[in-house]
Amino acid sequence: MSKKFNDVCRKVGGEGTVLLKNDKNVLPIAKGTVVSVFGRMQNHYIKSGLGSGGLVNVEYVVDIPEGLKNAGLIMNSELAKFYAEWEKEHPYDEGKGWTVVPWSQVEMPLSDSLVKKASEESEIALVIIGRTAGEERDNHADQGSYLLSHGEEDMIKKVTSYFEKVVVLFNTGNIMDMKWVKTYNPSAVLYTWQGGQEGGNAIADVLVGNATPSGKLTDTI
Repeated sequence: MSKKFNDVCRKVGGEGTVLLKNDKNVLPIAKGTVVSVFGRMQNHYIKSGLGSGGLVNVEYVVDIPEGLKNAGLIMNSELAKFYAEWEKEHPYDEGKGWTVVPWSQVEMPLSDSLVKKASEESEIALVIIGRTAGEERDNHADQGSYLLSHGEEDMIKKVTSYFEKVVVLFNTGNIMDMKWVKTYNPSAVLYTWQGGQEGGNAIADVLVGNATPSGKLTDTI
């Protein structure tokens, strides 16, 4: 695959992002900033939907941590290590094939002490929410699908309790219930969709101001 094509994928992924909220101009984030990244989906970027149009072979997929590093941001390494260790005992659920893939994954429980410590080591938090969907596998009005799961809501609640600056990123192909935004009031919310193999770089481009999130919604959510 040519570099020109990869560059186009990255550009479209960034500019197609929808910025729903950006209080006090928390975005863009200055390069060199230490960020605490929450959500197990940070290491499992969903490049596309399922089905014959989504199950395509690509040379690589850029996850969000790689994109952050490429953009000049610094991840809270202790928090990242904590997620990595937890995943060894709670592996990603690949499902049982097409149409029987989970919409979402079990989220890592967060202790108050872990989130508090992270807030003392970095001034801004990223929260990653991911959803699969596709041919014969659309959203339902269930927790972990259209609605946040208990684990995801608890994650957002705790992170917004300890961090003044919280950015929530949706790596999903579908719209979701957004009532929780008024409840927990994160600083910024972005629909980053499923941005293909350059997704992690595209998201980071938006976060640091290298790309303008120009996407618009066709629905009120």
